[in-house]
Amino acid sequence: TSSVRIPGISFTGSTQVGRRVSEIVHRRFGRTILELGGNNAVIVMPDADLELVIRGSVFSAVGTAGQRCTSLRRLLIHEDVFDEVVDRMQKAYATVCIGDPLDESTLVGPLHTEAAIQEYEEGLAQILEQGGKLVCGGKRVDRPGNFVMPTIVETNKNMEIIKTELFVPILHVMKFSTLEEAIEMNNA
Repeated sequence: TSSVRIPGISFTGSTQVGRRVSEIVHRRFGRTILELGGNNAVIVMPDADLELVIRGSVFSAVGTAGQRCTSLRRLLIHEDVFDEVVDRMQKAYATVCIGDPLDESTLVGPLHTEAAIQEYEEGLAQILEQGGKLVCGGKRVDRPGNFVMPTIVETNKNMEIIKTELFVPILHVMKFSTLEEAIEMNNA
């Protein structure tokens, strides 16, 4: 990143590494595009098409087992539809096919390493220690390989773990009252 032969760097990853990349590249007046620790969110208002919300959210949160930077991490749900959306998400998660990623019926394949299993387990433990509630999932799948159950947890905007992007299939469902509050939660 310090070579002047490379005019710009695009980096996706942790905030800590991104800060270091930025410092080195900008020292030579290079350009950067950084996507760091985003914890992507969807805001669900009372007038949303809930069927579309459920289908899109399930695919986005658990496709590739939550291991891509564009995976859905937070589902911010208006209090008027919160219980219904969480109930429907939980029912949808119960139907997700976990298994061989080469099988067309599979939506959730394995995590890429045993270290990712550890990230899943430690992340879930932190969520629960900070007052989060397990809605569904939260376990390893009893089969060979690095398989876990896609997980939904109820959390709130004041929890420190919300600031950490976990590359595993854990979806935070969070309740809000006004659009302004949801935008603030999204941008925090």
